[in-house]
Amino acid sequence: MSTLRHPQILEKTTQMSCRFLLPTLVTTALLLQAPVLSHATTPSEQALATAVAQWGQANVPNEPSLELAALDDRIIVPTCERALNIDAPFGQATNLRVRCPQPNWQLFVKTRSTLSLASETASAPAEVQPAEWVVVANQHLTRGTRLSPAMLSLRPADKKTPTNNALKTLEQAVDAELVRDVAAGNPLRRHDVRAAVLVKRGAMVLMSLGNNSALQITVRLQAQTDARMGEQVRLKNMESGREITAKVIGVNEAVAL
Repeated sequence: MSTLRHPQILEKTTQMSCRFLLPTLVTTALLLQAPVLSHATTPSEQALATAVAQWGQANVPNEPSLELAALDDRIIVPTCERALNIDAPFGQATNLRVRCPQPNWQLFVKTRSTLSLASETASAPAEVQPAEWVVVANQHLTRGTRLSPAMLSLRPADKKTPTNNALKTLEQAVDAELVRDVAAGNPLRRHDVRAAVLVKRGAMVLMSLGNNSALQITVRLQAQTDARMGEQVRLKNMESGREITAKVIGVNEAVAL
């Protein structure tokens, strides 16, 4: 029996096959071109990863597969209400600065190329992380400023940044007080900060009594002296006139000794 088909039937069959194959080909092409969103786990990290990938496509045409590298566990990406601004202040696409106009914050992040990821994985199974990080000022900070997380960010240390006396975690800087001006982008050092005055004389302080979380009493007392984080402060009960010594643990917060 002959297997030859009528030309019109063959033409219709070919058209139907093309119609079924075309969506598959287009979907495959889009998947190949879509940027990889790195290791982002939160909506803020997803937005950051997308912005970095788009910046790479627009500014580094020879590296169209540029993507956000794994973030350090200490970095928390805040939410940004507007489009992120990205640039390479160090002249290298491997280290980018990400700035948010609203609310105002910035981060320094590392990138990698997905094209070379396979060869890098074969030659170096573990991803190379920066040896050290340093705390830098997001804006010009003046003497006497009490530091908050929005004023600071972590940046990989480079050869031009001595790290022997630099602050290396945000916890070392937050709630500290500057003793000298620090320009935007400059690292903070130990001699730039001191424990801030968190309790001022005459302020009402919330003091906690009892270490057992099941039974804890809080009372408001008046501070009789100024005190910094970790220092002892004398507090007075305005009704009884009795004074008690406590340890400062936060802004107008203390725990009884």
